[in-house]
Amino acid sequence: MSTTSTSPATFTGSSAFASSLANVINRAVTIASFPMQMLQAEQGTLQNQQSELQTLMGDFSSLGGAVTAIDNATGSSSYGATVSNSSVASATAGDGILPGTLSLTVTNTGAQTNVMSGTTEGETTVTDPTTGNISASTTFTLSINGVTTTITDSDGTLDGLANAINSSGTSVQATIVNVGSASSPDYRLSVQSLNYAPDDVQLLDPANGDANLLSTPLTSGAYVQYQVNGQPATPIDSTTRTLTVAPGLTVNVLGTGSTSITVSQNGDSIENALSSFVSAYNAAVDEANRNRGQNTGALNGDSVIYSLTSSLNNLANYASGAGNISTLSDIGITFDQNGHLQFDPSVFQQAISANMNDVLTFLGSVSSDSGFLGAANDIMTGINDPNTGILTLDNQTRTGELSTLAQQISDDQTQINLLQQTLQNQMAAADAAISALEQQASYLQMMFQTENANAQLGY
Repeated sequence: MSTTSTSPATFTGSSAFASSLANVINRAVTIASFPMQMLQAEQGTLQNQQSELQTLMGDFSSLGGAVTAIDNATGSSSYGATVSNSSVASATAGDGILPGTLSLTVTNTGAQTNVMSGTTEGETTVTDPTTGNISASTTFTLSINGVTTTITDSDGTLDGLANAINSSGTSVQATIVNVGSASSPDYRLSVQSLNYAPDDVQLLDPANGDANLLSTPLTSGAYVQYQVNGQPATPIDSTTRTLTVAPGLTVNVLGTGSTSITVSQNGDSIENALSSFVSAYNAAVDEANRNRGQNTGALNGDSVIYSLTSSLNNLANYASGAGNISTLSDIGITFDQNGHLQFDPSVFQQAISANMNDVLTFLGSVSSDSGFLGAANDIMTGINDPNTGILTLDNQTRTGELSTLAQQISDDQTQINLLQQTLQNQMAAADAAISALEQQASYLQMMFQTENANAQLGY
């Protein structure tokens, strides 16, 4: 926020007292400016305090985000899926996952239908796909299992035809391949179904009696087939190798055979989130400490620092009072001699190995307002809430004070400017009067000297 200041009076007069009159103006303006200068000093202090508040708001926002990250880590991301036979499938856990073990048997990995344009007798070989094409037509019919889509090749080239097919939104992918040599190229259109299924893919040329331009079969499509826990008796057909075999459990088929898939909770995501929480906590502590003691930050002695420090202590000293895990130290988070938190992953791993449920019960959740996370969320909300948080309200208060000060400074500046102009007008009038008297005195003195000289000469 900018401040204003008053420039020294620029008064020039013609009398011998002009500089003295200018000094009168400057002195009066200087005295009148003292209250405004005090307001400007107060304004500077408030601006520094607000800047520090905004730094604290950033640090505590990060700490609140770290609490949320722990909450997220205790959900679906705390689950992992392992497979006994990695040549058959890989597995990924997601939202809605439940712990357990199932078996997967893949009887067919499936295949994608792949067809290519051929050369019939009298058909021109495409030696340059940017100029030539497999047909003189510009409009074609793409048929996939009897469902047709009109394909318009506005370029009239093989490149244009492939691009038109790919932008049609159908379940095929077109490419161009050279089945000739470098010196004698023979470019063909290759079309592959995106599904693993026995698809019938044709490209019909209406101008040529609906002749199928994709007359060369390369790969016959087949469904991916699998069973879960031996069911059903007839394997399930799938057009994709990415399977959802249970809520939140995604499997990627890699080969035929059988594998067991085990879903269980692990502490990896929670461990990472706790480590990030400790870092965010220490950053908030350090910033608050910069405003404690003599010759420190802009908020030294301010009540908001004591409130924040108290909240941080409550956060780190949370105790559940029940179960085998009752404090943060039980999961590896302790204080060091400098008041910082430190995290020992080995202690955390011992805790989850002994009883994962006890750790999860201690941590609780934000949504149920339970455990450490419930308490931590309440504390962080009290600090960071955009409407009622202590940092928010303190920042709003200082913003209001700065606005009031800016108006007061502006009003004072207006009054000082008016005083300066009034004094300049008054001193200008006084200087003019003095100058006139000086001229009269000079005239009378000159007349007196003339008369005195004439008298001495006997006139």
